[in-house]
Amino acid sequence: MTEASAVASFRRITPGIVASARLAMANDVPDTTKSEMALLLKKAAPVLGIDGTTYHVMDILLGLSRADDWKGAGRPVVAISNAKLAEYTMRSERTVIRSIRRLVEAGIAAYRDSSTGRRFVYRNEAGEVVSGFGIDFTPARVRVDELRQAVAEFHQRLAAELTAKRDIARLSRAIEDLCAAYPNAAAEFRSELASICQGNGHLLDRAAEVRELHGRVTMALSPEHVSFNMTCEGDMNVSPNINTTPESLSESRNKRTRSTEREDCQLDDRFAVDSAFENKPGEGGVGQQDQTGFPQRDVNAIQGEVLGSVSVGLLKAACPEAQSMIAMQFDSWASLGRAGETLRRMIGLSEAGWADGRNKVGLYAAAAILATVLEKSIRDPEQISRPGGYFRAMIDRALDGKLNLERSLFGLADHRYGQSEK
Repeated sequence: MTEASAVASFRRITPGIVASARLAMANDVPDTTKSEMALLLKKAAPVLGIDGTTYHVMDILLGLSRADDWKGAGRPVVAISNAKLAEYTMRSERTVIRSIRRLVEAGIAAYRDSSTGRRFVYRNEAGEVVSGFGIDFTPARVRVDELRQAVAEFHQRLAAELTAKRDIARLSRAIEDLCAAYPNAAAEFRSELASICQGNGHLLDRAAEVRELHGRVTMALSPEHVSFNMTCEGDMNVSPNINTTPESLSESRNKRTRSTEREDCQLDDRFAVDSAFENKPGEGGVGQQDQTGFPQRDVNAIQGEVLGSVSVGLLKAACPEAQSMIAMQFDSWASLGRAGETLRRMIGLSEAGWADGRNKVGLYAAAAILATVLEKSIRDPEQISRPGGYFRAMIDRALDGKLNLERSLFGLADHRYGQSEK
């Protein structure tokens, strides 16, 4: 197969299209695999500005490419018409054309146009491409090391920004507590803290300023720098009553505190989830009525029903690929909730769709469903061609009380362990 990458004359040429065409003509192409590149491109999507329909189109094109074309001297060319892509994505052909153009200008694909504009691939008996015209993903193979570095830097930046947000919130509370304890010397520090928090500077710079301010406030208002005038007036001169006689086991049990009982009681994951999503007193799982007059189910009741038999440990064991893709671990319900925004980007779900899912079934249930959909789409991309639609369908099943999330997660976990034993 020729390595020349021709761009049809009817296309409006931009510097990004020219750069992608040059990458597609490279002879020294690193050896990769289809699964590795698909995972890397999905991780790099936020860095490259790929989202929405463009992400969906990229996912379909990667799924249609052949695994053998990503190895050796192969060229991963996908021949599919714009009309077929529009049918798969339920978008117009013009939207599909713009999405493909974004992929090309992002530097991960290139146009390989025929003289007639048709897309087709001819293969020999060995399955090798003899002649192919369509969308060529050779630029992504050429930039594999650059994309890995960009993804690593992106995750480092996200981690640094998260740490900065936590430091600002934590140290601001500490400064406010010190100012409340010593109000006479706190007016200047309060105004400085307010100016930092309301400033338009970079998040990392504001975090550094808050840390520096906290150090100065601590030095100025710490106990050793504040004068105390303490007297012994009113003190009682009594000897302490210390009972050194050990109590019997029966007496100790009768005097057990409630905290001791909590330590002795081992709560399972089901009880913890049920307690976390317990309904408000008097609601009984039924909220207000909608416009049709029928009672509307409470979000907390739906969330407790979906996660009643699902634990964080089960999610962590069933979704290893999803955690690897977003570089986060599902160690707690809070960490799962924080990962929701990244998870919805990975499956190409719109912000409106994610907000609608949270409002209907709750943050943690929606995030657990997102993780399940992402895990399934990574393991079998051809089975789930529209992850966003799959997520909405699972939300609807949860509202109808027909979603068995526990069964899906156990199936993913069992499949994982079965693969590891082979």
